[in-house]
Amino acid sequence: MPHLRLIDEITIVAGLGSAISGYAQSLGIDIKPIAKSLDIDPDVLQSMTARVSLDRLCRLLETCATLADDDTFGLQCAGFLTPGATGPFGYGLMSAPTVRDYLKFVDEHLYYATNASDTQLEFGEKFASLSWTFAPVIAKRDQYTDMSLAMAFNRLRQIIGDEIDTLLVELERPKPKNTNLFKKAFSKHIEYSRRINRVHVPVHLLDAVNPKGDIRLFTLMDLQCRAMRPEISSLSEQNFVSQVRRYMQMRMNERDISLEEISPYFSLSARTFQRRLAEAGTNLNTLRDEVRREASHTLLTESELPIADICYRLGYSAPSAFSRSVSRWFGMTPKALRESMSRNY
Repeated sequence: MPHLRLIDEITIVAGLGSAISGYAQSLGIDIKPIAKSLDIDPDVLQSMTARVSLDRLCRLLETCATLADDDTFGLQCAGFLTPGATGPFGYGLMSAPTVRDYLKFVDEHLYYATNASDTQLEFGEKFASLSWTFAPVIAKRDQYTDMSLAMAFNRLRQIIGDEIDTLLVELERPKPKNTNLFKKAFSKHIEYSRRINRVHVPVHLLDAVNPKGDIRLFTLMDLQCRAMRPEISSLSEQNFVSQVRRYMQMRMNERDISLEEISPYFSLSARTFQRRLAEAGTNLNTLRDEVRREASHTLLTESELPIADICYRLGYSAPSAFSRSVSRWFGMTPKALRESMSRNY
């Protein structure tokens, strides 16, 4: 059995791994020993229904990219995705009647399929803009972002064809060595090292009709994706707390999460939400502190992210505030904690 951590509660559809396996195999890389070293069952990566830790899958991708010495590894995995590997989410994208339906479907269900956070769809006068990021605690996710976005663009290209080059794409990842492959996969207009991932779609494309659109299948896939959501009212108090912790993991970069903001997500009033937590022997501030504590330890000891970057990822307004919290949790400064762990290896 794998050693489970809080971060492992952030999961995605395991079938995405079929693309990693396929591309790695084409390069002569056997991912089975790598997956096993990360406590991933290689066989589960072919499943449409199973889920796998996002953090572990990101590590698998980054390891493969390093072995292949290929900064575009995740990007090129997209072409090896097994049809239907992402289940109802993938079929929903394929059957969306129009671009507008496609974007709304992504906005509605991306969190459940890939555990993206801060997903937001806005319609302006010139563009519809879809933005998203991933849990701050996932340290290395460039290859995963490349792969998942390329898969989504493969579906979008089937609807709008060469008009794909009228889109503007913003990526969190640093500028890659081979920008031409990114332009070919996404659009000619790409910006890198942005605060959040974002795609801008010209409004004249929103009503473009999908030649493979199927309103009946699309509606069914929408219902199935909704069925993937947990029924909060039926959860035990222990599972309820786990769901709240998971929600907070995804939004740690937000400095303040109030009861009024979080309770509607769980279809509860702020008062009922607070009571449910009290019945479980905790409260919102305590849970936030616990989640931040584990996330800070993970990022300080298992990543090379600058301490200032970790500070802002976890929603602190200044490094000094982050340092005080780390000292309270672990009895040492962030730098000292990182150095003490490096000496143990």
